[in-house]
Amino acid sequence: MWETLYDDFWDKLVRFCCRMTRDEDRAEDLAQETFLRALGHQDLLSTLSAPQLKSWLFETAHNLFCDSVRRSAKEQELLEQFAPPPGEEPADNTALSAMGQVELASLLAHLADSDRALFTLRYDAGYTAAELARITGQPAATIRTRLHRIRKTLQDSLEEE
Repeated sequence: MWETLYDDFWDKLVRFCCRMTRDEDRAEDLAQETFLRALGHQDLLSTLSAPQLKSWLFETAHNLFCDSVRRSAKEQELLEQFAPPPGEEPADNTALSAMGQVELASLLAHLADSDRALFTLRYDAGYTAAELARITGQPAATIRTRLHRIRKTLQDSLEEE
């Protein structure tokens, strides 16, 4: 079943995802995530006809894309909330800026070295999850999951203080 599913729909799904993401690498990641999701729903998919399978795959890809857009917006919101944009340090109070840097360093100290590096590369250097995946050799979905857990750890640390 999986070989047929892959042979029949992989190229079409990647093209569909490419139209949504406008990025071939992200499109392939999204298609891969869709097929991974399909693996988790084997019982359901085995009962569907070919047109229903196609519909399920494309709808799942669309939903995953919408989720990633929402997640990106939330990440950006959190980034703007917790770190000022580069070059927009408080001009009238450099002590406040220095204090913010100390607080940020203190928060990041709660993280493991690998998590701190990943967080810094994503939010300070501006690498995308796909780029970080190529750098680390991990799937982009794993990178996004790790970033989510890192943000949650930082949020919990903020609430404790």
